[in-house]
Amino acid sequence: MKKALLFLSLFIMLSCSKESKVKEVAAFEFNNTWYWVIQYENGASKQDVEHYVSKWANPNQTSHFFIYDKSIDLSVFKDKAFNFNTFAQTVLANKPQYGYYKMPPDTKLNNDAIWLLEQSQKQN
Repeated sequence: MKKALLFLSLFIMLSCSKESKVKEVAAFEFNNTWYWVIQYENGASKQDVEHYVSKWANPNQTSHFFIYDKSIDLSVFKDKAFNFNTFAQTVLANKPQYGYYKMPPDTKLNNDAIWLLEQSQKQN
């Protein structure tokens, strides 16, 4: 019995420690809305990306996710201070592969966050 419990504990620890191929680079809050910059590794599927977005979307605020592959240098998002307009301009200058958003309390994952960001800049 002890061996079975030890094996089960080890199995759970190993399965939970599986490193994600999708990682946060930076997150910003502007006007009560979250904006995340995410990067994915080679081998990450679209479903991996969508799972990450669904998991980390704030259930109480609108959350936007802009997702880049690992070939893009995203250090600017770690090093620079942003307001909404400079953030939008930086994202749109090097468009991400995916753009999603979720609005509370809706569970639907919308895939037109890049378009919404473009529209926000047309009004300025």
